Amino acid sequence: MSLIDLFKRPRRMADLKLEEVRREEARLSLRETQAIARLEQMERDKEEIFRKGTKIKSGIRRKQLARQFEQKKNEIAISERELNRLGKEAVTIQAIRTAIQRKEDMKKGVLSILNLAEEGELQRLLEDDKISYDLYMERLGEIADSTNDPSKDIISEVGKEGAELLDIWQKMDDGEIESFDTGLKLAEQKAREKPLPEEETE
Repeated sequence: MSLIDLFKRPRRMADLKLEEVRREEARLSLRETQAIARLEQMERDKEEIFRKGTKIKSGIRRKQLARQFEQKKNEIAISERELNRLGKEAVTIQAIRTAIQRKEDMKKGVLSILNLAEEGELQRLLEDDKISYDLYMERLGEIADSTNDPSKDIISEVGKEGAELLDIWQKMDDGEIESFDTGLKLAEQKAREKPLPEEETE
């Protein structure tokens, strides 16, 4: 069962069981890991093709290598689109799981993240390759915010940790953080500062 299958089922999203959402979350995590591994291998293959081209002087062989290089670039682009889609699915299922865990404590009933999934809007955003992960997160936040619903806090939480790590990496790129060890310590510190999740109940 895929995340899209959850959206297409005739029952309401609010009736989803925590156990099946967790299973989908684990499945998506595995798919994402496998997709990253494939992408990294393709990047290595592309670099090796380029390296061969610098050493081989034959015009015919270089044409062959150039064709292989372009083919590998196209494969990488396709794989990156897949990763974009998987990233959006992963953050969505995480938000849905959090919403399900909290819905019993919410006086307003079903959270907007569940209503949004039920109405098909999330499915449209997920399937649109032109919508990046960052734009997807922004759109989720806008939708939740427009409903004045507590689920906007969920959207903020599921994206916060990744944003902090991206900021650390950018500072390392810019030279503001000079060493790998310093960057890693900052990342671990941010992780420790994150509050422990509430006890999960079904």
